Amino acid sequence: MSTHLCDFTTLNESQKEMILTWRNHENVKTFMYNAQIISQEEHLRFIESLKTSHDKRYFLVYHEEEAIGVIDFTHITPQRATIGLYANPTLSRKGLGKELMCAIISYGFETLHVKKLRAELFAFNTKAKALYEAFGFYETIRKTLNKHEIICMELAYENRPL
Repeated sequence: MSTHLCDFTTLNESQKEMILTWRNHENVKTFMYNAQIISQEEHLRFIESLKTSHDKRYFLVYHEEEAIGVIDFTHITPQRATIGLYANPTLSRKGLGKELMCAIISYGFETLHVKKLRAELFAFNTKAKALYEAFGFYETIRKTLNKHEIICMELAYENRPL
């Protein structure tokens, strides 16, 4: 599998535009804490802010030459990072979530060297919960945010899939 990551801080203009289109796609924004339409100005400001951030990393993920999705790491410390992902909503092939999770686990544990990866997802997102569980994540707590139930999940380095 030839997967590679393209750091958001090095994106060209067409990649930035493509990601903004994905992020505002109904099938993506439904599962985000901020489900509002993001303007181009906001998007570009966010990408620019990543250049000086020490606790966030965002990547456009490619399989071969095809852009398959986005992965991110936030609240990065030596102990842990919170992860996120979304697949390219214009692709319909199966297995994108698994490819993105493999990239997350590899980068999180092998490059960031964190001890734990954390994820938060809406309780109604049963597909995401099943994906995380398939990779060894387990539920740690539930909380409520803006009247939505949030499931918090975690994967420790020693429990990672090999």
